[in-house]
Amino acid sequence: MNKGPVLSTAFLLIVIVFSATCDTIATSDRQPIHEALQWIRTAPQGIVQYDYIMTARVRLLFFWAGKDDVGGGYIRRGVSSENPREEFFQVLFGSDPAKAPRGINRWGAGTEVSQHQEPVTPTAKEDDVTASAFFGFMKSSHGKSVAEMQEELRKEKDQGEHSFTGILSRVEPLEAISLVVPLQSDIDYTLHQYDVAQPLMLEKISSSVRPVRTLQEQQRCPLAKEFLATVAELMDAALDGLLAPSSRCYVYDAQENNLTLENVWPLATLPVQLHGPNNVTLLESSYSHLLQLDFVSTHKLTGKKVYFSIIEGTEGKWRGVPVQIRYQPNWWFQVVLNLRPSAGAATSVSARAN
Repeated sequence: MNKGPVLSTAFLLIVIVFSATCDTIATSDRQPIHEALQWIRTAPQGIVQYDYIMTARVRLLFFWAGKDDVGGGYIRRGVSSENPREEFFQVLFGSDPAKAPRGINRWGAGTEVSQHQEPVTPTAKEDDVTASAFFGFMKSSHGKSVAEMQEELRKEKDQGEHSFTGILSRVEPLEAISLVVPLQSDIDYTLHQYDVAQPLMLEKISSSVRPVRTLQEQQRCPLAKEFLATVAELMDAALDGLLAPSSRCYVYDAQENNLTLENVWPLATLPVQLHGPNNVTLLESSYSHLLQLDFVSTHKLTGKKVYFSIIEGTEGKWRGVPVQIRYQPNWWFQVVLNLRPSAGAATSVSARAN
């Protein structure tokens, strides 16, 4: 089984992870929440990290206009340093206000932990997950256009208060719970300050008395995986010859969803060229022997769909690696993330959740 990383953009996290549509149910049992927090805080070991450059594009009638290097982020994957049965997925993506048009600061991050029955190895089974936890952290936004985001930024600057949102969810075969907590700050944290802001949100969740959402349905998805592990499973399966369409159910924010791999397209080559200020070339490379994977995530109750594509390598050091991701939330706006050249095959890092 390939253990390549999984990719998700900040915008995808915002749409999928933070789109709450059901009423919450209060519960006094906080033990599952605190236990999930402990999983999130455990330090992974042997982390592999891939870094990405973000391009934003806007459709102008019959063609696309855009700007490269408006942000970026990373994907990390590893195993707990304290429990070899715990597998970690970590993502951080968003705009960089120092580079993005008009200083837009919007980003999202997520850490997902899967508890396996057996120690995680390259040959471990994908279907032995007994429980999982997800911690998400984002710069809150309700703007649906550049103009609305600009108005939000103006109000934040005038009021000196910036809104962030955190979520902690836990999924088991027979039960799922989640807790969503707001955070108001006089500091407008950027994606580069995530390591500083993360402990604040974890503490906010730990001390929260807000209602917890629960899902206990006899006919619900029986799997204990969440979104990132589900994407990784389908990516690995595509490398092994899985035919599309193919679907997996998953539970996120105590709500049931379905992730479908709609199409698998072989790509002979993928040329990539990115430019910075004064048309300086930031990245010029080419990949070969690829698969383009087209996904759609569907919310069970609302039917809302989110579409995205991942292009992954199939050979050598790029096997299982997302070299590009594309997300287009509407007809006029598109986000593309390309693997940063300094990533090489991968970068091993030491990271700790606070």
